[in-house]
Amino acid sequence: MATEVTLAPRAESNTLRAQEESLRGYLDERLGIRTRFAQLPGVRALLVSGARPEHPKGLVVDASLTAAERIYLYVHLAAHVALRHNVPVMTIVEARGEPTSDVPVHRDAEELARAIWWGLTADNALAELLPSRRSRLLRALLGSRIARTLLRTALLGLRHAYYRLHMTVLAKSPLATALRRALCVTAVVCAAPQLARRER
Repeated sequence: MATEVTLAPRAESNTLRAQEESLRGYLDERLGIRTRFAQLPGVRALLVSGARPEHPKGLVVDASLTAAERIYLYVHLAAHVALRHNVPVMTIVEARGEPTSDVPVHRDAEELARAIWWGLTADNALAELLPSRRSRLLRALLGSRIARTLLRTALLGLRHAYYRLHMTVLAKSPLATALRRALCVTAVVCAAPQLARRER
């Protein structure tokens, strides 16, 4: 197995990091997937299944990925497990860019990952870990590359102004919570545009 490394701290939002940790915990507790981080040149992640279905699975994630990219991978790999692609003694390789093998398998996982991300599946436990995806307006905006970019820029500007003006009194307000969640959703879809509906 790859050498374990410590993740370097990044200038990422606490909301993204907290959500990434929650999803990693979900993978461990619900799906028996134990996560490690290592340098994986050319590969984003490897999911290794044990000899029997009840054995724990090992997930090795490239340490250079951002929290948003890791969130996408966790949802995508949860889709692979739900579709029973993780047969015993099997390794699922998530390469950078388009898959070079098992294209139908990855396409099916991608479609299910999109449904999971937007709360269109019956998995309530996972839906609870993925807040603010029920907004039809946000989903529509994120379906367009240009709108995605503009929305992310605007949300980052609001976040910057929030910290610059030391508006801590608003930290627990519903508006601040909604903006944090919208930024989190936008960051993940910007990192993984395949989660958005197809552009026409």
